[in-house]
Amino acid sequence: MSSITRTDVTAVIFYNKLILAGIGSTLNVFDKQSTKLQQRLQVLHGQKIYGIVPSKFKSEIIVFGGKQFTVLSVDENEVLIKKFEAVVCDDWLHSALWVYGDVIAVLTAHNVVQKWNTTTLELISQHASKDNSILYSGLLVPLKDDILVMAGTVFSEVIIHRCSDDKQVHNLKEHKGVIFSISCKPEKNIIVTTSDDRSVCIWGPETIPPHSHDTINYWKNISIVCKHKVYGHLARVMRSCISNRLIISVGEDSAICYWDYEGKLKKKIVTHQNGCIWSVDADEHHLVTGGGDCGVIIHPLTAAIDYSQNDIIDIGVATPKRVEFTARRNLVVTDENNLIYYNFSNKNKCVYELKYESTYRMLSLSSCRQLVAVADMTGKLGIFVENCKDDAVIIKLIDIKLDIGKVLSMHWAGNRHLVFCTDNGHISVFASSDTIVEEYAHFILPPCKEALLTAVAVDFTKNYFVVGDRCGNIHIFVKGQVNPVKSFSKVHGRYGPRTLLFTDKSITSTGRDHSVKYFTSFNGSFKFMRSKDFPFAWVEKFLDKDQNLVCGFQERVFVVYNIKNNSKVLEIPCGGGHRSFDAIRYIDKVNDGFDEIIKLVYLKDSDINVATFELSKIVSKNVINGSHAKEINCLKSHKVKVNDDIIYITGGEDTTLRISSVDAAMNFQDEFCFRHLSSVRTLSIYFIDQYTFLLVSAGGRAQICVKKVKIIKEKSEFSIVCEELIDYLVKGTDKERKGNQPWKNCYVDFDPEMRIMDLDIHKFNQKFVIFAGCSDAYLRVFSFGATENKLEILKAKKYHSTCILKTKCIQMYDKNILVTCTTRGDVTFWDITNIFDTDLTPFFSTKTNKSGINSIIFTTIANNKFLIGTGGDDNAIHLVLLEIPDQNNLGSMKVLNTWNSSNFHSSQITGLCSVDSYLISASIDQRITLLQWKIIGEEIECNFVNQVYTDVADVQGMELLEVSSDTLTVCVFGKGMEVLAVSKN
Repeated sequence: MSSITRTDVTAVIFYNKLILAGIGSTLNVFDKQSTKLQQRLQVLHGQKIYGIVPSKFKSEIIVFGGKQFTVLSVDENEVLIKKFEAVVCDDWLHSALWVYGDVIAVLTAHNVVQKWNTTTLELISQHASKDNSILYSGLLVPLKDDILVMAGTVFSEVIIHRCSDDKQVHNLKEHKGVIFSISCKPEKNIIVTTSDDRSVCIWGPETIPPHSHDTINYWKNISIVCKHKVYGHLARVMRSCISNRLIISVGEDSAICYWDYEGKLKKKIVTHQNGCIWSVDADEHHLVTGGGDCGVIIHPLTAAIDYSQNDIIDIGVATPKRVEFTARRNLVVTDENNLIYYNFSNKNKCVYELKYESTYRMLSLSSCRQLVAVADMTGKLGIFVENCKDDAVIIKLIDIKLDIGKVLSMHWAGNRHLVFCTDNGHISVFASSDTIVEEYAHFILPPCKEALLTAVAVDFTKNYFVVGDRCGNIHIFVKGQVNPVKSFSKVHGRYGPRTLLFTDKSITSTGRDHSVKYFTSFNGSFKFMRSKDFPFAWVEKFLDKDQNLVCGFQERVFVVYNIKNNSKVLEIPCGGGHRSFDAIRYIDKVNDGFDEIIKLVYLKDSDINVATFELSKIVSKNVINGSHAKEINCLKSHKVKVNDDIIYITGGEDTTLRISSVDAAMNFQDEFCFRHLSSVRTLSIYFIDQYTFLLVSAGGRAQICVKKVKIIKEKSEFSIVCEELIDYLVKGTDKERKGNQPWKNCYVDFDPEMRIMDLDIHKFNQKFVIFAGCSDAYLRVFSFGATENKLEILKAKKYHSTCILKTKCIQMYDKNILVTCTTRGDVTFWDITNIFDTDLTPFFSTKTNKSGINSIIFTTIANNKFLIGTGGDDNAIHLVLLEIPDQNNLGSMKVLNTWNSSNFHSSQITGLCSVDSYLISASIDQRITLLQWKIIGEEIECNFVNQVYTDVADVQGMELLEVSSDTLTVCVFGKGMEVLAVSKN
C-alpha cells in the first residue's frame, strides 16, 4: 500500500463518530471531532472507491468502485477489517444495498441488480431490466419484500422499477442532460436528482398515499411530479444529499448549494479551491465534502443560515461620515460637526463638538484602539482616550493646532505617534504623552504624483518608519534622516497599500491589487520576499496576530479569508469598500463556552449597520488539506535532514506553484502557494548549499520565475523562507516586457502563447544558466546572476523543427552536455561547456521514439560508453547504447545498440527513473513498471521485474525518492500524487 495518496476524493460518509473517505482505492478513517487520521486501508485494486454503504443490521460496510466491491467489518474499537479481497463483477457498479443477513445487492451500469452472498462470495441471482440503457447513476432503495431500483440514464430520465419486476413503476422526465446522481429520503417523500444541465430537480408525490413508504403499494399508488427545478450552479451538478431540513447539492463549480425542501436557495458557498466537488454526505449537524483538490472538509449545517446578528444602530445622526470600533468594542462616529461615542451595552451615546475650520475631517485609531485622533486639513488636532476601566466613556486629552501646513493624511504609528503628510510631501511625526504633543521626527516623501500617505507602520526598537503613498510605493525612513533609506516602487498599484505591519524581522503590506506583500528587515537591509495572491481584489487588513485571517472586498461583498486553508470564511453583501467600515475579531463567552467572534460595522444609506458572527457556526474545518485543483505537471522533492520530513515542490495546470511539507504522520500542508499567469509546465532546483536552493519554474505565456528557498532549522522543527527573485516574460504585451524604456523605443513580440515545456539549470563559475526548451522549437538560454538578480537571454537557437519537450544537463567526461528531445522522437546532444563563448551547435542527434518523448534518463556505463533511455507517446521504452571512440571529438559519438519494447504499457509513457541497473517507468495507464537491464558486450538486455498500479489518474511524471535493499520508493504525480514502494522482487 502507498504511504501517501492524494487524489480526487470520490466518496465520503459519516459513520458513528467517524468520517470515512474513499481516496483512490484506499479507505481513510478520521475521527469526526479531532479530524485526526485513525486508519488507512486499501480495499480495492486499481479502482477508485465510489460508494460506502453501512449496514443497518450489523457493524459491516460495503465498499465499491469500478467493477469491484468488498465488505469491511467494524470491531468494538471502531477498527475496520477487510473480510475478503475485492470481488470483481462483470460490469461497472453504481449502487449497493444490504438486503438481509449476509446478502447484498449491487446495481450495474446496464441496469442489472445482482445479489451476492458475502460469506460464500457466490452470485445468488441477477435481475436484468428490459431497459438496459447505460446508466450514469443509480440508487437501490430497500422495501419490505423487494428492492426498488432508481436508474439514471444517459437519456436524461430516471426509471423507477422493482427488482423482481421489469415493468416501470415511474419514469421521471425533466432534465435535459444525463443524470449524475439520485438521492432519496422516502420518509420525507423527497427524491432529488442532479444532471449535467446544471439543474437540481426536487421530486415528490402529488398526493401522499396512506401506505408505508417501504412497501411497493406506496410506490404504485403515487404520482411522482417535479415540484421544483432549480438552478444555482455554474457547471455540472455532480452529487446531492438530503438532511433533515435541507437539500445539499455540489458540482464542478466548487459550489455547495443549500436548498430548503421548497427549492429556495438558502446559501451558496464556494470551496475546495475551485476544484470539482465529487462527494458529499450529511448528518444532523454537519456536512462533509470531498473534492478534486484532494481535500476533505467538514462544514456545520448552520452555515446554511446566516448565523449572525444584524442590527441597524440609530444614534440620531443624519449623515454619519466615519465609523470605527474602539478597544471596548464600542463605536466612535463622526458627522459634519461632532464626534459621537456609542456604548453598545447601555445604548448610550456621548457627543463631542468638533470646532474645526475645514469640513474635511480625518479620523484614526491607535493600534490598541484606545486612542482616537481627529484632525482637519488646517492642522487642528483633537485626541481622545477611551476609559479602559469602570464606565465606558472617552475623555478629550489634547486640543491643539499644529503649524505644519495643509494636512492631507493622518495615521497612528503604534500607540503614541501620529504621522501627518502635508501637500508639499513633508511627513511630520508627532509623539503624544499625556496632554503634550511634540514633533518626534521629520521626513520628506520622494516626488510622486499624489503626495498622500495610505498606510504607516513603525518599529521603535530601531526607529524605522514605513509609509505607503497613493502611487503604490513603500518607503522606509529612519529617525534622524530626512530621505528614505529604502524605497520599493509601485508595490500595490495606484491605490497604494491599505495596511502596513511590522513583525519579527519582517514587513507585511496589503493592497487593492489582489495581494499581500512580504518583506524582510535584517541588519538595516530591507528586501522584497514574496507576494500572496487572493481571489478578491481589495485586500484590507489582517484580523488576527498570526496573520491568518485577512479581510477585504470582492466587488460589493465584504470577505474574510483564511490563508492557511485557502478558503473564504465570510461573505457579507454590504455594498463595497468605498464606504466607511471597520472589522474586528475577538474571543467572547457564548452560552457555556467561548467562541471566536467577527464583528463588522459599515455605513449604508446613511445607516450604521453592525453584523456579528459566531465562527463555530459557520466556519468549515479541513479534515484533509486541499492542494492542486487540476493536474500536477511537475514535481521535485527534498528530504529535510532535521527530522526526515519531506518537502514537495509542485506546479500544476491550475497555474499555481506550491511548496508543501509532509511530516511523519503524513500530514500534508502547503507552506507557500505562488501563482503564474498560466499553467506551470516545468520546474528545476539547484542547491546552493545543504539548506538553500534556487527554484526555477516556467510554463504558459512564456513566463519564467526564479525563487530562492531557504530551510531554517529550529531545534526539532524547520521553517521555510522563500524569496521571489525574477518574474520574466519572454514574449507578450505585458508591462514587464517594457522595462524602464520609453514606449516609443519598446519592441513587443505579440505571441504570448509560446510555452516553455521543460528547463534545466546549471552553474558556470558565478553565473547560473537556464536552458529552456520551448513550444516554438527554439532552445533558449538565459543567464542569471544571483547577486544582481537579473535574468537576460543569452542565446536562442532553432535547430529542431518541432516542439522541444525535454531538456536535461548531463556530464560526459569533463564536459557539460545538454540533451534535448522533441515531439518527433529526436534526441540531440549539445556541448555547453563554453556556453558564454561558443555558438550553440549540436554534435550528435539520433531518433528513438516514433513520436513525442516525455521522459529521459542517462547513465554512464564505462569510460566511453553511455546509456540513454526514453519513454514517449508511442507507449514504448527505448534504450540506446552510445559510444564516443575519441574523447577529444564528441562528434565521433555513435549508436552501438538499441532495445525497445511497448509490451509494458498501453498508453503514453510519461515518467522514467533509473538507479543502478533498475529502470522504472510510469504511464497514463496508471501502471508503474520496474525493469532491470544489463549490458553484455555491446548488447542491451532488459527484463521485467515487477508492476504495480497507482491511484493517480492522468500521470504526468515520476520522481525517485528513496532506494533500499529491496524496494524503490517513487512519487507519481498527475491528478494528484502518490508515494509508492516498488519491490525489487
